[in-house]
Amino acid sequence: MKRTLSAAALVLLAVVALPTAANALEGDSYGPGSCNSITPASVARGAAVSYSCSDFWAANQTVSITIESSAAGVSARTLSTVAGETGDIQVSIDTAADPAGTYTLTATQGAVTDSSDFTVLDPADAAAAAASASDPSAGGNALADTGFAGTALPWVAGGLLAFGAAALGTVVVRRRQQA
Repeated sequence: MKRTLSAAALVLLAVVALPTAANALEGDSYGPGSCNSITPASVARGAAVSYSCSDFWAANQTVSITIESSAAGVSARTLSTVAGETGDIQVSIDTAADPAGTYTLTATQGAVTDSSDFTVLDPADAAAAAASASDPSAGGNALADTGFAGTALPWVAGGLLAFGAAALGTVVVRRRQQA
């Protein structure tokens, strides 16, 4: 009985402790992460796109930003900004002169590079996309569909409770027989 309880305790410890240990260190412990912070990811031509990073770049150093697209007649644009005291940057990109298409923003500082994509839509396409995204009857969803409906959750919980009750009943019967 003691072996079974010890084994169950070790399994429970492994299930709880291993994911916790994997997430124990974050940030600079594993090297710089990735910003990938462009908002919004899709914008109507003429609106601004914002690129921001927190605690990623070397402080007070220049960050070079290149914006490229495979759309016809688009040449690469380059701009630069200086990272703040904590390595933060915030850049606003105007899309008034940009034709519709997918654009790649690449930020570089020395050997460190971060790259993100954003899409510029014609104003009519942007309005249609916004309307269908918030209208469930048009095939859009106001909330993201993660694929989990939760319908099996009560059955799983009930099964676990029944299993626990059976295990507890078995232990009680054994103790009564041994007494």
